[in-house]
Amino acid sequence: MAIAITPCLICVLANNNVEAAANDVSTRPEGSIQLVTKTYKEDQILSAKQDDESFSRAQAFDLAKKATAKAVTELEEKKESGEAVLCATESEDFLLLIDNPDSSYVSYSVELSDYDRDVLEHLVMGEAGGQGFIGCCLVAQAIKDTMITDGYPSVDAVRVGNGYAASLDNVPNQDVLDAIEFVFDNGGAAVQHRIIYFYAPNVCESAFHESQNYVVTHGGHKFFDRW
Repeated sequence: MAIAITPCLICVLANNNVEAAANDVSTRPEGSIQLVTKTYKEDQILSAKQDDESFSRAQAFDLAKKATAKAVTELEEKKESGEAVLCATESEDFLLLIDNPDSSYVSYSVELSDYDRDVLEHLVMGEAGGQGFIGCCLVAQAIKDTMITDGYPSVDAVRVGNGYAASLDNVPNQDVLDAIEFVFDNGGAAVQHRIIYFYAPNVCESAFHESQNYVVTHGGHKFFDRW
């Protein structure tokens, strides 16, 4: 007796799907495959770049925290030994009185490389060179506070990261040099409050700045802390 063998319906469907997929691949334009490959590679490159940037930022922040901890230790040692401390917070020698002083604010000295000092001198000159010693100190304090708070490894990184647009072409005057010495070298501060942002309201309007924690107005600039 002859036995008729009927193909399994599932097997037939599976074979049809395989053939359809093969035909789809063979008829797919080569450019679409290249485009997918290119996009995948670009995503890999972008992801690696973002990982590197995040790692660098984390390293910088860690270094800043260590530098701050070291400064606090040195400050306490100087206090215990009776040595004079060059810190505006300790001497209460702030340049301007403000309505909302922060009693917890501590200002530390920050060591600068020759390159960073040069950038800082020209940057402060560009931002506040005509606003006297106090105006220069406020801008210098904003740069230093941002550098410490956000973990920037250098003044130049603060300039680029925060979009400072002042010209670096002008020769720094004595007010600028004295302000940098006071704020960065001696750990001084213009006000007893952290400063992160500032802008010139007579030059532009800024809803962003006005939404922040207002600190003081001086020399055509309004200064703010971050909420």
